[in-house]
Amino acid sequence: MSTEAKAGSCLIVTSRIDSADRLHITPTAYDAIICADKGLQVAEALHLLGDVPVYLIGDYDSGTPPTEAERAAASGLVVLPSVKDMTDSEAAIDLAVSKGFARIHVLGGLGGRFDHSMGNLGMLAKYVDDPRVEALSFEDGQNLVFLKAPGTFRVPAQGTSLPEGGPVNRFYYFGLIAYGGPVEGLTITGAKYPLAGHTLTPDTTLGVSNEVAAGASYAEVTHEQGHLLVILSID
Repeated sequence: MSTEAKAGSCLIVTSRIDSADRLHITPTAYDAIICADKGLQVAEALHLLGDVPVYLIGDYDSGTPPTEAERAAASGLVVLPSVKDMTDSEAAIDLAVSKGFARIHVLGGLGGRFDHSMGNLGMLAKYVDDPRVEALSFEDGQNLVFLKAPGTFRVPAQGTSLPEGGPVNRFYYFGLIAYGGPVEGLTITGAKYPLAGHTLTPDTTLGVSNEVAAGASYAEVTHEQGHLLVILSID
């Protein structure tokens, strides 16, 4: 089997996705799909397979090992030991990075066991400053989570996309959390709750439950120092 992959975007499917029926995923928007362990069965149930190359990885202690037909159809298979120092999700993200995928979107990883959810936030921190990774995010039926280094980004109003293009935003709220230390110089415009040059600390809920201002096309968020955890939520 060929194990080559082209740089671009990659979808990772994990073993558990809460409220998967609320997702709207177009597999052909990605250059490849990586199924982490039982994520293979999840991807099959969501009808994500068949149009783009698929890579399989996992120790298969929580899911049925791939069949001979599934192995033959895959572009690569990595079988991990059941006793290891990382989760299958981390191994899948590492695999995506090693294959040159710069934009990595993970389905799942946010619900269920809280230690897994917290560990996945650590994956965001692991790669937020890595020049090989342009974007890494986790999504389920309720939330989309990513981590931002200093700079500026925009959150489009629900049901719209940004003027420069991109997917339609299905989320209503956005929350901002200082991750790993203070976020300095935080400025929010075009939102119901704006800020100007604020220092956001990890010990406050000030940044939660914001939304794009009525009549605005998007909210714009800028910060000068620190890592900003961004959570978009439906309700």
